[in-house]
Amino acid sequence: MLFQRLGVPYGEGQIPLMVPVVLLLLAAGLRSGEFRIAPARLPALALIWGTAGVCTLVQLALGGAPSIFSLGLVVALYAMVAVTANLGPEAVDRVHRVYLRLMTVFAGVSVAQMVIQYLGVAYRDYLSLIVPDILLLDFYNTGDPIAYGDSLYRSNGVLFLEPSFLSMFLGLAVALALYRGSGWLQVSVLLVGMVPPLAGSGFVVLLPAVVALALTGYRRNLLTALPAGILAVLVATLTPLGERYLERSTEATNPETSSSFRLVQPYTALLPPSFDDEIPAAIGHGAGTADNYLISEGLGAITQPLMPKVLYEYGILGVLGILVVLLFLLLVGVRARPWTAGLLLLYVYVNASFLQHTQVFLTLFWILMLPPLRNRGPAEVSRGEPPAGQAAGASTAESLQRVKEPLPAVPPVPR
Repeated sequence: MLFQRLGVPYGEGQIPLMVPVVLLLLAAGLRSGEFRIAPARLPALALIWGTAGVCTLVQLALGGAPSIFSLGLVVALYAMVAVTANLGPEAVDRVHRVYLRLMTVFAGVSVAQMVIQYLGVAYRDYLSLIVPDILLLDFYNTGDPIAYGDSLYRSNGVLFLEPSFLSMFLGLAVALALYRGSGWLQVSVLLVGMVPPLAGSGFVVLLPAVVALALTGYRRNLLTALPAGILAVLVATLTPLGERYLERSTEATNPETSSSFRLVQPYTALLPPSFDDEIPAAIGHGAGTADNYLISEGLGAITQPLMPKVLYEYGILGVLGILVVLLFLLLVGVRARPWTAGLLLLYVYVNASFLQHTQVFLTLFWILMLPPLRNRGPAEVSRGEPPAGQAAGASTAESLQRVKEPLPAVPPVPR
């Protein structure tokens, strides 16, 4: 989270600092025993890496010019697929609480960024005052006005790549808070913090979680969101943000808007040329070529979501060996954590996410890597009690010995 805006110069481009940092943390965790390899997922990772590698090698043999750097990112970003956190219920519970505390702070920062602008203080990118420009990632709308020519800027929490990323992290936090039965005050702060970024990402994560929780025994937890919802509506109504949210809800039909660039045009631009010829249809045009194609067509503003990017760059083979494998793993992980359903939707359809490091790491960590909180029923979550069988201060080993009846209908994550 703290490094997502930072990058290291590499040739004419940049390497996101989060990538080597996360890989080092994975290595350190494996060495210390906090992480472990999940043997059941190794064939899936081998298939993902192997498919990307074979398609790239064949393209090279045929005289193509795939990006080896792009292939390297596939290897680096998806290494997390084969790793799981070796944590008991108490430690997982602690991770949840730390994340919620952090995002509560950033929700306050989000609101503060908008409030000080209303008080007459012009928007500034405070991180750029400390970090040299050469170390800040390019090609992201880190701060942009709520409307063209407007003096008010959308909140980005200072450390987040874009307002949409702040919204995404906050949406996940609200969903997690509702699942855990957090108090109305924390839920209110988190939800109101989602308003100033003026982005739909957080709501894409949150709304499926609300539906999933409403259909289970956790539905009573949703009552804590009522004060937050009323407060968020007031904030949106009393500021220009409400009007802008209404405008953005229909802007996907306008080809000149960011919603169209993200939700509509990637499919109309990349799917037809994916089937221009038999060979590209089978193995794709090569790693990293979707970006080059869009730029050559004057469509550089269009993003590259998971499905059209994989199909264009790795063909039908990539759809089977990469996309289907990822979806299977993630769907199983979501079943064990219903509050992550929206995160999967964001990864698959809404955000340009196949090689976007922040999105990939967030998705893989919360859906695959972090174990679910087993043995904890809705009533216990709502009352804020420790996991079933665990008295306050009891060790994880003692807690597990006391567990009599694990929750049914929550399948284990593949390991």
